[in-house]
Amino acid sequence: MGVDLSTLPMLARRAIEAELALHLYEGAKPTVGADELLLLLGLGIDRAARLAGQAFAAKAPGGAPSLAHFATVVELWRGGGALNIADLVTGADCLSFAVTRCGYMEKYREMGLPHELHAILSCRRDAAFAEGYSPHLRMERPQTISQGAPSCLFRFRWMS
Repeated sequence: MGVDLSTLPMLARRAIEAELALHLYEGAKPTVGADELLLLLGLGIDRAARLAGQAFAAKAPGGAPSLAHFATVVELWRGGGALNIADLVTGADCLSFAVTRCGYMEKYREMGLPHELHAILSCRRDAAFAEGYSPHLRMERPQTISQGAPSCLFRFRWMS
């Protein structure tokens, strides 16, 4: 890729991406249809998130991804006040936490994005990021703020 976006705060990057996704969604929906367009956007988001997971894994000490290294991503996700995280628990094979405030959902609402784009642009990334990070990593998230829950509950397990 020709442009290094790593210096931008994550929330700003996601807002830029969301604006483009909104234009694509509104522009192509009459021709392609909402369901097909949401599927295509989701596939693109999955690819980008898997690649981001792979890039993060490449930064692991000794090039060996681990749950301990993966847990450091929480600070990146909190960056710039994007997320409020509570109940952070790290163990030998499990990382869990609750997102109690999501700046991404707030930003998407502020931007006037249709609700159907919220989870695709943000929540959907998490499982694909974990998948890209390592085949040993599994993610469970039974609820999200974008679905109307008071928090997003995350559990990552390292499967040897």
